[in-house]
Amino acid sequence: MRKTFRIVVILFLLVFIVIQFFQPDKNISDDSSSHILETEQVPDNIKTILTNACLDCHSNNTNYRWYHKPAPVSWIVNKHIVTGKEEVNLSDWGEFDIFDKIGTLEEMCTETKRKTMPLKSYTTIHRKAKLSDEQIAEFCDWSEKLGKELLKSMKE
Repeated sequence: MRKTFRIVVILFLLVFIVIQFFQPDKNISDDSSSHILETEQVPDNIKTILTNACLDCHSNNTNYRWYHKPAPVSWIVNKHIVTGKEEVNLSDWGEFDIFDKIGTLEEMCTETKRKTMPLKSYTTIHRKAKLSDEQIAEFCDWSEKLGKELLKSMKE
């Protein structure tokens, strides 16, 4: 029994070590020319919300922490990033047309109001990402205001 347990532990450790060599590519880019924080006038409180709650998964730059590095956690984090960027990539904001921007702003507000974004699995570890009702209201007010400004600029 003891020998079997020892073999299982050694095999587990070997597998854990081997999988560390199979890491996904990091989500890091130097190009920020189309990023929402570069192309729009974003107030500081909204920048904080976006940075803490959205941009790790919905941009081309993820702030990796030490606990994101070991596999299989790195694979799970990468899956969240890929899925998030498929939904909306705020690093490509400047390339969106006005209707896509307005629709994205409305959807972002709706998702935060429903508290489906940011994901609970993300807010459990990243406490600053958990949005208060006040932050959600501020974010939705800003997104509605920006949507109206974008619509107005299209009519001019």
